[in-house]
Amino acid sequence: MESEISIAIVCLLGSFATFFSGFGLGTILLPVFSLYFPVELAILATALVHFANNIFKLSLMSKHLDFMLFKRFGITALIGAIAGASLLSWVGKAGIFYTSPIWKGEGITYVSFFVGLLMLVFVVFEWKSIRFPFSNSPYFLPFGGLLSGFFGGFSGHQGALRAAFLSKITLDKQLFVATSALISLLIDVSRISIYTSSTNWEQLNVHYLIIGGLSAFTGSIFGKKYLHKVSFAFIKWMVAIFLTLMSLLILTGGI
Repeated sequence: MESEISIAIVCLLGSFATFFSGFGLGTILLPVFSLYFPVELAILATALVHFANNIFKLSLMSKHLDFMLFKRFGITALIGAIAGASLLSWVGKAGIFYTSPIWKGEGITYVSFFVGLLMLVFVVFEWKSIRFPFSNSPYFLPFGGLLSGFFGGFSGHQGALRAAFLSKITLDKQLFVATSALISLLIDVSRISIYTSSTNWEQLNVHYLIIGGLSAFTGSIFGKKYLHKVSFAFIKWMVAIFLTLMSLLILTGGI
């Protein structure tokens, strides 16, 4: 029962807090699901809840979509997501990378190592102002889509880079949320289709996914209601601390 409550709370609060920024739900959910699943399955579970929540978020914000922005950023993001998810499937077969000197000498797989490392890297991307000197180039947004899609496919951490690139152009808040949801949704479709080809579904607790999805929907409803009212600086710092802690646990075999 405690696991269901913790998943529900994290999904609800995570969906609410990240509704405004257009990114971060997957970042928050991955370490939580890593407590209950192997890292490879945790990535899939995160992607499934993320996918369901993006559908719901898009239903709330669809009238604010910018299809021109989607063409410039979203198409290359899909290509990158397929490449990243394919790489994850390949790395997942590589086995143990090293043995942790703590936590009773747990073996750390290549997937766990790269996911834990990326989580640390994306703490910087999500909580610092990233500047791109080539933001006036016509290739800026397509390149940003490719890069964010690749990391989205590999570890689910797509939103930080997407927000970093999109923040360099002038966007209405509602347009940003809606278009980000569409891009993220399609990336989810592409990576889930690849993840599932090498998944042992018997290890995946569907009960947790349903709880996570319904809680995320509730968070999105509240997010839309308070879109123009919430300051989330405190939330960002709390998530940064949590994300850093969980990534270190993954890298040392603690989870």
